[in-house]
Amino acid sequence: MQSRDRTGENLENRIFKIILFFGIIISIVNIIVNYLVGFSWDINSKWILLAVLSAGILYSIKKDLFDFFQLKLSYYLFLIFIFLPFAWFQSGGSNNNSLSYIFLILISLTFLFKKSKPRSLLLLSLIAVFMILFSLEYFYPEIMVAHSQQTQFYDKLIQTPLVLTASYLLLLQFANAYNQEKSKLGLSTKKLQLANQKLQKLANRDSLTQKFNRRAFDQEIKNIFKDQLHFKKDITLILFDIDNFKEINDNYGHDIGDQVLIELADELERTMPPDTLISRWGGDEFAIICYKSEIETQKYLDDYYRNVENLSENLNIPITVSAGLSRLKQDDQLQELFKRVDDILYKSKEEGKARYTVA
Repeated sequence: MQSRDRTGENLENRIFKIILFFGIIISIVNIIVNYLVGFSWDINSKWILLAVLSAGILYSIKKDLFDFFQLKLSYYLFLIFIFLPFAWFQSGGSNNNSLSYIFLILISLTFLFKKSKPRSLLLLSLIAVFMILFSLEYFYPEIMVAHSQQTQFYDKLIQTPLVLTASYLLLLQFANAYNQEKSKLGLSTKKLQLANQKLQKLANRDSLTQKFNRRAFDQEIKNIFKDQLHFKKDITLILFDIDNFKEINDNYGHDIGDQVLIELADELERTMPPDTLISRWGGDEFAIICYKSEIETQKYLDDYYRNVENLSENLNIPITVSAGLSRLKQDDQLQELFKRVDDILYKSKEEGKARYTVA
């Protein structure tokens, strides 16, 4: 994926344009400084070439005359095989600023060329040219142009800040691009987390009552047995359903029936302890895991039954519920636990409904 700035321009191309502008500026500055210091005009030939080539490539980019990649490749081949050797010989070799420009070329081409083949080609070329130039300087020092200590001082005084500035601007672009991508990644991660949370809620919640569904209940009760939590704390299972719910739907309509389900589920949430898992199994059936003893759970259920009576009066609808509850025993198996609680729920129904039975 290619990085893009706020305008949508390819980041690598934008940096290449900055390098071209800097090539023009540094050429003009060096030509002026060389004139003031007293260097021969011959030494400015490389800067004139660099300025003309940089300006020509910028013009070509603006007019879209050539392929962008070919322009970049041509520019760096010029820097490595023409500009760098020329500068090395004319500036006194390794005693001057050529090494700084080698480093600058290295960090810029590393970022600008994403494909491994051209990047490797340029890198190997840069290393090879440096080794050849350094060897020539060592074995044939007489071919290097000699400069006085004073002129070298002024040259370094001007060129070193220029190279440092160029390096700073390049690294600043890299840092900004990294921070931009990091920010995008953080935003994408946050969106993904929110999406996962929504999916998790959809997977584990009943769409009507917004309470847990049977899938979530099954997972919770399995975890209890797997971790043997009922060995360490009191846990009570409650199964209940709404008495004569079909008649409520038939007499008052399914919309009212849905409202009754929602109200009863919300009342459970208000009445039971905060850590209680309340789930709608489907239809008018609910399953509840209460992390309290049987006696404590009965107190909460007594309150709930009183609240259901008040709800029935407020809605002017006959609403009652039947339930069965039993604590989890250490020797319980999952199937026998459900059979025990389901049997006592059925017993509550047989004995007249509107009640709960304890096993």
